[in-house]
Amino acid sequence: MSQGMVYNIQRMSTKDGPGIRTTVFLKGCPLRCPWCSNPESQHNEPQLLYFANLCTGCGACVQACPNHATSLENGLSKQRFELCQNCGACAEVCPAKAREMSGKIMQVEEVLKIVLKDTLFYENSGGGVTFGGGEPTQGGGNGEFICDLVEASHGEGLHVTLDTCGACPEDRFQRLLKNVDLLLFDCKHMDPEAHKNITGVDNKIILQNMAAALTSKAEVKIRMPLIPDINDSADNIAAMATFFKKFGKHEIEIMPYHTFGMKKYDALGRPHPAMRSYTPDELLVVRDRFTQHGLNTVLA
Repeated sequence: MSQGMVYNIQRMSTKDGPGIRTTVFLKGCPLRCPWCSNPESQHNEPQLLYFANLCTGCGACVQACPNHATSLENGLSKQRFELCQNCGACAEVCPAKAREMSGKIMQVEEVLKIVLKDTLFYENSGGGVTFGGGEPTQGGGNGEFICDLVEASHGEGLHVTLDTCGACPEDRFQRLLKNVDLLLFDCKHMDPEAHKNITGVDNKIILQNMAAALTSKAEVKIRMPLIPDINDSADNIAAMATFFKKFGKHEIEIMPYHTFGMKKYDALGRPHPAMRSYTPDELLVVRDRFTQHGLNTVLA
C-alpha cells in the first residue's frame, strides 16, 4: 500500500469524534490560516522544533549538527533556523527532548497496526479512528495515502472520522465519502475573495465538497474557527446560515481563537500570529449573531 507523512498519532483521544479514538495527524495543508495552532502541520516535509525552555545546555546538538545551525550562548543552545536543513541529527542526540522532529514517512500498514491496538476501547465506547492534519485529504503529501488509510480502516470495521477543511480535489473527496462515517468539516469564511485573502486559497472547491458531504450518507458536523474581526461579521454569519439551511443544518460548533499554539511558532523560528482572543462579553455578542440568523452554536 501507499505511504505518506504523519506528524503525530494520538491514542485514547476523546475530542475528535464519538467515543475513545485514535487520531492520526497527517502533515501538509494547502491553506495558510493565520490563526493556525499547529503550524508544524502546514508543510508536508519533516521539520525541527526547538523548545528552548527545555534546553539544559549540554552542547550535544552543537557537536551533532552538520550545518553549524546550533551554538551555545550563555550556557544554552541557540538555533539558527536559516541554516537548518531539518536533518534531525540534533534531535537524535538531545537528552532533554528540547529538539524534536515533526513528521515521518509511514506506510498504511504501520499506521493501521497502531490504530488497531485499541479496538476493544473503540467497541466499548463507540469510538474509532479519526484522520486530521494539517489537511488530511492532502494525504500527508500523497492523495492515495489518505484514501488507502480510510478504506483500510473501513475494511476493519472501524468508525472513520475525517477532520477536514474540504480543500481537496473533487474525485478524491468523492472516493473518501464512500468510506467515511463522520466529517468534522471546517467552515472559515463564505466570501471567496475574503477566504483567499485570509487563507491564500479561495473556497470554491471547499463549498462544492461541503455540499457533496451534506447530501451524502455520512454524518457531518460543521465547525468554525471563530476569529475576532476576521470572520465573525454579521454578513458572513448570515451567508453561512443561508447556505446551511438549504441542507437542513441549524447547528454549528464554534472554536474561538486561543493562543495555545504560540510556543510552536517559537519552536519553528516563526513570528507569532497577529491575533487576539475574545473577551467573554465579546463572545456572547458574536454568538447572538448566529442566533439571530437561526444557527445554534455549540462551543467545541
